Amino acid sequence: MIKPSVIAGLTLILAACQPKQQAAKETDTVQENSQTFPENPGMQEPDSVATLLDTTKTEVDSTLLPGRWMQPVPGIDSILQGMDLRKNGKAVSINMHTLLYDKWKLAHDTLILWSHAEGVENPAPAIDTMLVKTLNDSVLVLFPTSAVPGYLEKFTRQRKGKK
Repeated sequence: MIKPSVIAGLTLILAACQPKQQAAKETDTVQENSQTFPENPGMQEPDSVATLLDTTKTEVDSTLLPGRWMQPVPGIDSILQGMDLRKNGKAVSINMHTLLYDKWKLAHDTLILWSHAEGVENPAPAIDTMLVKTLNDSVLVLFPTSAVPGYLEKFTRQRKGKK
């Protein structure tokens, strides 16, 4: 004859099986998915998130944009590179041999640059979208929408009439 304590033990074991474990796993999963992680400045945000984070609008005087905008080559401050934005919408790379600009357009506070790569294994056309953060006669500061928040590209040009 089976002892009542063995029957009670088996009943408890069977009652404590799978359904409760699955519910516990689902709860754990929800808790893990709802965790917030600290910001990692090295991680790149998707374009749409980066754009949503920056809601400030800059009034852009489109007549100031055409011209030769230069910046130091990364790591070689004595050499400059940049772009020549022409009034007819054509864009030309300056001192960049693999990235060649084709055309540009200004839409509100957003500069759109079309380019293509040359002299590389997989040449491909590209479109860069950048928010104009600062624009005056001698300074152009851009925020590429594909960049991490806080990253800016600064270009300068000589004032008109000066060399």
